[in-house]
Amino acid sequence: MHAGSGLVVASNRGPVAWERQDGELVARRGFGGLVTALGGALQHEPGTWVSLALGEEDREVAAEHDGEPFEVDAGEASYRLRLLDVGDRFDPYYNRVSNRLLWFTVHTLWGAPYEPSGVGWRPDWHYGYEPVNERVAQVVAEEADSGSEIFLQDYHLCTTGRSVRAALPGAKILHYLHTPWVGPDSLQSLPDPVVEGVLRGLLAADVVGFSSPAWCHAFRRCSAEILGAGVDGESVLLDGRRTVVADFVLGVDESQLAESVGSDAVLRAGEELDDELAGRRLLLRSDRTDLSKNILRGLHAYELLLEHRPEHRGRVMHYALLNPSRQDVPEYRAYLDACREAAARIQERFGEESLRFEIASDYPRTLAALQRYDVLLVNPVLDGTNLVAKEGAVLNTRDGVLVLSRRAGAAEVLAEAALLVNPYDAEEQADALDQALTMDPGGRATRATALHAGACRGAPEEWFAAQRHLLRATVARRR
Repeated sequence: MHAGSGLVVASNRGPVAWERQDGELVARRGFGGLVTALGGALQHEPGTWVSLALGEEDREVAAEHDGEPFEVDAGEASYRLRLLDVGDRFDPYYNRVSNRLLWFTVHTLWGAPYEPSGVGWRPDWHYGYEPVNERVAQVVAEEADSGSEIFLQDYHLCTTGRSVRAALPGAKILHYLHTPWVGPDSLQSLPDPVVEGVLRGLLAADVVGFSSPAWCHAFRRCSAEILGAGVDGESVLLDGRRTVVADFVLGVDESQLAESVGSDAVLRAGEELDDELAGRRLLLRSDRTDLSKNILRGLHAYELLLEHRPEHRGRVMHYALLNPSRQDVPEYRAYLDACREAAARIQERFGEESLRFEIASDYPRTLAALQRYDVLLVNPVLDGTNLVAKEGAVLNTRDGVLVLSRRAGAAEVLAEAALLVNPYDAEEQADALDQALTMDPGGRATRATALHAGACRGAPEEWFAAQRHLLRATVARRR
């Protein structure tokens, strides 16, 4: 046990990534609100971040420290880490259960009546997901003491809390899910042992957090209808325990974004974009190539726009800046192929310059594009938050209009300032794109101001502070 740990964080991906430079492994601070919020807290008090070794460089570092705690300086921040290499259990834990069974379910991505097939889940769950979660829980329990606050992150670690609770009955645990949640009918497309394991694992926490009240309501319904739990206001009552289920809006770190866009790389990328656009208007999307991001229907919507509104041809360029994601999962490979085919068809019909379809991890180019868009399309079929919508609202300098799926968590705070669309209706999305491109300057400016204000609600430090406050209040009431 690490005496005096004030804070223990556990997540699939840690706050530091390693890359090889001139034969040496160099630590770099990770990006995103999670690292900003939780990593910031670890700069001011004792604590440990527990995470999994994801790639070859991570595994080398984990082997060097043999799973024991170590300090790392990542330039802007330093951390005490436990980096776990789980060997051949990683693939079933990560690719087959986390990123297929669970991700597809909570984002309503299954194609009934064929999927999920119900075949082959047992070895993946029992050999991969559960043992990895138990290993994370073991290390969390080693790092925690009686005063520690434990923050578990996301769908990869749904059963970790139950094992931590068994080892430390008095532990103070909050589990935050960055995904949406679904109702009982959708959740029960999974095998019963998986459903029960996930729900009971999450309910071992004192607080379960989501980004939207809708996901909280769905989770309480699942707990009541599947497990027979009681519901008392925001709380779920099961086996003599009370778990508070609450929403915490996660916004963007405006100061970190401002620092990032001032870099030489972003400035160069912006100059290149200006040359490419040559005065044309920019319709932008920036996503991982994830099925939930709805890229294919977005391409259909753009094709319909050019087909039915010929006045936009030659005046608008659509940039689809896509970060490759989960190509180990067959459905993701097939989906990306379908997107490529749609992009090629649009270019053939309306010219090469009508669309830039780019698959690369180019963060400077993405930031430069977010500064410059006239219209930003964010149309996920379902999304926990979608920080791209919020980052765009903060970075954009052109009073850009946001076309936003009503099923994105970000719609909770951006609805009045965005053009909301049904993510399944490509024709409605095409109409919204036309409305955005033809909106008068005054309307654009009014919406842009409101978008900026909404995007800054729940900045990472505020988001985390609200969680700590509720966790402490909840634990105090149980005594």
